[in-house]
Amino acid sequence: MERVPVHELTPTEHKISDNVRSLLPSDPQAFEASICRQRQAAIDNMSYRQTINSWTAKGLRDVVQLIMNLSSGKSLIDRAWIIFYWITQNIEYDAQAYFSNNIRHQTPDDIFANRRGVCDAFGTIFETLCTATQIECKKISGYAKGYGFKLEQKSFTQTNHAWNVARLEGHWYLIDSTWGEGHFDSNNRAKKELDTFYFMVRPEQMIYRHLPENSNWQLLMSPISMDDFIRFPYVYPTFFEHNLEIIYPRHTSMASFNSSLGHAEVLLQASSDVRLIGGIEQTGSRKIPNGSLIQYDADRQLWQCLFAPQHSTFHTLTLYARRDKQTNENKTVKSNYSCVTQFSLDVSSEVIKRKTFPLTYSLFTECQCQIIEPLDGVLKSGSKVTINCRIPGAYCGRLLLDGNWLSENLIKDGIFKRQITVPRKEIILYVKLVNKQNSSNYDGLLRYSVK
Repeated sequence: MERVPVHELTPTEHKISDNVRSLLPSDPQAFEASICRQRQAAIDNMSYRQTINSWTAKGLRDVVQLIMNLSSGKSLIDRAWIIFYWITQNIEYDAQAYFSNNIRHQTPDDIFANRRGVCDAFGTIFETLCTATQIECKKISGYAKGYGFKLEQKSFTQTNHAWNVARLEGHWYLIDSTWGEGHFDSNNRAKKELDTFYFMVRPEQMIYRHLPENSNWQLLMSPISMDDFIRFPYVYPTFFEHNLEIIYPRHTSMASFNSSLGHAEVLLQASSDVRLIGGIEQTGSRKIPNGSLIQYDADRQLWQCLFAPQHSTFHTLTLYARRDKQTNENKTVKSNYSCVTQFSLDVSSEVIKRKTFPLTYSLFTECQCQIIEPLDGVLKSGSKVTINCRIPGAYCGRLLLDGNWLSENLIKDGIFKRQITVPRKEIILYVKLVNKQNSSNYDGLLRYSVK
């Protein structure tokens, strides 16, 4: 895919070190194709999971023996995965201890007996089992953008997380069994949910949310600073699973507000089978209705994500993604959207030019549409405007003005364009898709309101 030119650097981006601009692993051979295949084969091995789930052990010695038996003749990657999986299924995160700040040191035997603990316990038992099964492993401490981290946060006062590095097949790998075990839900309850992303994580991906106290364990050719770490976009594993790339703003979570346009812009690159949606919310309140417009810019071959704040305060910009899958019968299976990244938008010192975007329906995202003009979602009654949109896959469009249909417009080269006089209440654009030419029904695409 052809790369698009990057925007001119913002003042914030000028502060970013050269190390950040080129995140390179210190060991380029650690993730060569053969090792990646070994990792994935271990994760996908259902017989491992079934066997581990059937284990009954009275102590850690029993667990060690069971691990050695199951991994006999296998690679160290398989053995490390068996340890990782056993921990995620048998040790629970101690949310009560975390929230009450009643965290006490636990020996490996304590952790086995209690079957619960915080990150230090997960790191301890992973190191213990690795060492006992002849895997070189270390527990490391550092700073993590996990529960409680705020996008507006400027620093960390102390280390707040522990994870591991393990030497497998001659290479060091980052492993976080705590985050692999589960996460906090919206009600601040620990939810057990296996996340394989945190087994043998690429260092250039791990660094977005994990900063080791000892910079050597970043496993990067050029370690980054705390300041750079704080500025990084807040990304989730799904960001990397969907192979997304942030084009603008580069390597920072801070979006820039354009006061003349009344919105901020984020640009992302994604493969053709990925779809994006998003939202904006201000501190202490809910999502701003019609405060975001997520559309595909075919000219630049990227997703243009626009966000319009309503007040002079701090805002959080959130993007969600999903990837459609093709079955063997050549049918498209749609997955659910999941959160991929967040940005901050501070407009506390700006005079807000209030605006909203047109309301878009699901078809708008599915067809990778783009509004060329007008971008304002509220139009002035009696004014003349040109509705101009790019609608791939559509052959016919029709406008509904205050319940009155206008004549059909044939769509050529994917472009719908028509000048109208704005009515009193609303404007809705409907389309017919090429793959539904036998249908007489129109599908709703977008809606403008009127003032």
